[in-house]
Amino acid sequence: MKRIVRLLAISLGSVVCSSLIDARPDNYLISTLYTIAGIMFSIGLGLIVTFNMSGVRNKAFIKEIRINLKKVRDSFLFYFAISTIGMLSTQYTPKKDIIFFTINKLNVVFSIQILICFVMSFSILFFIINFLEVQKR
Repeated sequence: MKRIVRLLAISLGSVVCSSLIDARPDNYLISTLYTIAGIMFSIGLGLIVTFNMSGVRNKAFIKEIRINLKKVRDSFLFYFAISTIGMLSTQYTPKKDIIFFTINKLNVVFSIQILICFVMSFSILFFIINFLEVQKR
């Protein structure tokens, strides 16, 4: 449920940004963000997969740690999959904005490029924050 709310908030933010700003990210920026997301994803997932619980003796705590690591792993996979689909969609779809409606000469616009930049930026932040949280434990 949190993932859906986050993606809806990102989508709403991208519509607002698309409507207020005329500049659009190019394929180089999107490619760079995807590369950074890929690096952070692989580092974070590697840390999760190789997490060492050999010093933990409490069975209940081990179970809780495994459940939490599984949730983080699933979230990593979800956000990287969304970033991958988004990157591919910006590479192979037309660059036209979608105008939803106009309010007092202000077009409410949707731009796939801005949405994907927002999603990838969020994914990178998500990977970094969770990477640091897993390292603390």
